[in-house]
Order: sequence, then structure tokens, then C-alpha cells
Amino acid sequence: MKVGIELYVQRAVYIMDNNFLRLKVLNNSKLIEESCSEDIFEIFGTILPGKRLAAVGRKSKYDSNYLMGRIFEAHPSSPINFLFIDPEDDIKLVMETNIWLDPGILVQDVMLRFNSDKRSLEIPLNRPDVKIDWRSRGTFAIDIGDFIKELNAARITV
Repeated sequence: MKVGIELYVQRAVYIMDNNFLRLKVLNNSKLIEESCSEDIFEIFGTILPGKRLAAVGRKSKYDSNYLMGRIFEAHPSSPINFLFIDPEDDIKLVMETNIWLDPGILVQDVMLRFNSDKRSLEIPLNRPDVKIDWRSRGTFAIDIGDFIKELNAARITV
């Protein structure tokens, strides 16, 4: 199953030169290489609510040339492949950033969007069922296993 994972902003987010977001997916503590991504911002500005801020599976650098005549939205994700999903799998999205250093504001600002061929899910991080491990300043591990399993269940139902 191919899944695209993207971060969207729920309310205006201010970015500065040299802000970054790095994302990677761990399946049972093993890195899924194709999930590694990095978004580097070499601009000052505001990301408007409802716009894509980052996504897995590609590296992008945004500067003033990228903004020429348009409202900012990051490049879409490059879908990652989950070959086999076991109900016991521990799947985490690890985020490293210098935009948010603690989870309090992060959960208010960000929403995850999962896309597969059969279904899409939009998950605000401030939902009570979203588990976030604050590993250090600017490093978060978001438990996405239940959402990936839900997409997989939709794929195999007729």
C-alpha cells in the first residue's frame, strides 16, 4: 500500500530564514529510507491555514524565487510503500524542526493528512487519540500506526 503523509497548517504559522522540518517514518524502530524528507525555508513569511507545510519522501528548499506571484504551499509528498502491515506494528512519524520547540503550540498549529489510493484521513494533532512523544526540544515522535492500519483496512475491504 502506498501512503502519502503531509503536514498542513490549521492556523497561520510564521516562518523565518533557516527554519526547517525533517520527517521520517519508523516501522518497529526501523527507518523506512524512502520516507526521509527535509523542507528548508530560506524565506520570511506566513503560511496560511489549510496550506501544506511539509511532506514525507522528498527534499525541498524554498526561497523567494519559489514564491514569485503565488501563495506558499510546499511540494506534495512522495508516497511511501507499506508492503505488509501487522496489527502489532509500531509506526511512528518522527519530526525534527526549529519552528516548534515544544508540543503545546505544535498540536494547535498542525494537522496530518494521509492519502492512499482508496481513502484520505485528516488528523489534527490536538485530537485526544493522537499520541506524541516529545523526545527533545524540536523533536517529536507521532504515533501514526492506528491511522496507517485504518487505511490498510479500507484497502482490503470490498
